[in-house]
Amino acid sequence: MTKNLQIFFVGLASLIIGLSTGLFLQGKGTDKVVQSPYTPRQQQTPNSPSSFGLNPPNFSYDQLYQIAQSITVKVLSGQTSGSGILIQKQGEIYTVVTNNHVLVFGLTNQSYRIKTEDNQIHNAQVIKSVDFKKNDLGLLQFRSQNNYKVATISSLAKINYEAEVYAAGFPAEIDSSSSEFVLSTGKIKMFSDLAFGGGYQIGSTNKVQKGMSGGPLLNRQGEIIGINGVHRYPLWGNPYVFEDGSVASPEKKQLMSQYSWAIPIQTFLNIAPEFARK
Repeated sequence: MTKNLQIFFVGLASLIIGLSTGLFLQGKGTDKVVQSPYTPRQQQTPNSPSSFGLNPPNFSYDQLYQIAQSITVKVLSGQTSGSGILIQKQGEIYTVVTNNHVLVFGLTNQSYRIKTEDNQIHNAQVIKSVDFKKNDLGLLQFRSQNNYKVATISSLAKINYEAEVYAAGFPAEIDSSSSEFVLSTGKIKMFSDLAFGGGYQIGSTNKVQKGMSGGPLLNRQGEIIGINGVHRYPLWGNPYVFEDGSVASPEKKQLMSQYSWAIPIQTFLNIAPEFARK
């Protein structure tokens, strides 16, 4: 075999090995999927906001802002406020998912109102047909002839470590009727195999402020992967009590308190599958 042929075959072999390695990595996935103890099994999460099927494109921040703003509402509960997500329309009846701890403030007088993107305020009522058990979730319904965008939620998107995510909601102010909408950027940093304090498992660097509880946590594709509810550095107590009764150690508490936390959308869909994308 001549020297030129030897060089040719060596080069060809290197090319085949390189292509095989590339295909292997592509099939395996180069995103680091969060695994225990603070990470999840590789599960597929959420809702494609349009008709892109299983592979929706990445959106720009401005596009994500528009998507989030259209499906996020302000929940006026008693004398305070939180956020919520429009998840269903049946005729003139809209359904909103939020946190149960947002609804607590309106219990005394059953005082609940929803402020939509067009600044209209609608009287609302709590729906008790779904038993969320100990999960920090609740449902409201209101009636309107207006046509509002409703989130499409499903269980198809993956939760990946270090993935960019976006937390939406209405930070609480002195005047709870104000409508300042916020979309905070961040990354997923933890996923606890054991849920704590009402179903929380997704830890991110997003700045979730008081009043943003109940708002959506979205990925770059505009899919809802979680429902926000715990902000960074809680002021009192230790909210990190896990579903098996164990309590986070001081070291783990210090680590977990650096992040905002959301309930996976899959947790909601496991309990209320009727709201999944058909």
